[in-house]
Amino acid sequence: MPFEFDLYGWFAGGVAAAGLRTVPGAPPSQSTTTTEGEPRANWTGSAWVMRPYVAPLPEPEAPAVAAPRVVSVLRFRRRFTPEEKAAIEWAAVDRPEQPEAARMQAAALRATLADQAAAQFIDLEDLATAQGVQVLESLGILDPGRALQILSSPVNQSELP
Repeated sequence: MPFEFDLYGWFAGGVAAAGLRTVPGAPPSQSTTTTEGEPRANWTGSAWVMRPYVAPLPEPEAPAVAAPRVVSVLRFRRRFTPEEKAAIEWAAVDRPEQPEAARMQAAALRATLADQAAAQFIDLEDLATAQGVQVLESLGILDPGRALQILSSPVNQSELP
């Protein structure tokens, strides 16, 4: 009969068939005590030895992984008010009478809107997303503090892609 030991080498009992943590030789004691300090057989990798039982430390908890902060493209757009969306669209219009710098700014905004339209989802933690929304605030398209509100609001179940 094979004899089993746990992940820490402590004797776990006799088993019907050999497995990964089994050995053919019997331990000097078949006690399975879980009382701290009581003698219990422990497999060293080459032999059974009697040692005072020490309970294994609890498994460390896996660090909490933040849920991805992604939203569907439509739900990202809905984080903006109708007035803000209109202001964004108006700022993206190419006006030939404007100076080249203003026209380039409008072109950059159109390119960003096209990227969003082509995206499968919007990652609220993405640096480019944060910078894009902050630029809208710096241009006066969004009121002060709105960029932070848009980016940091909790993601609702209905917003998930």
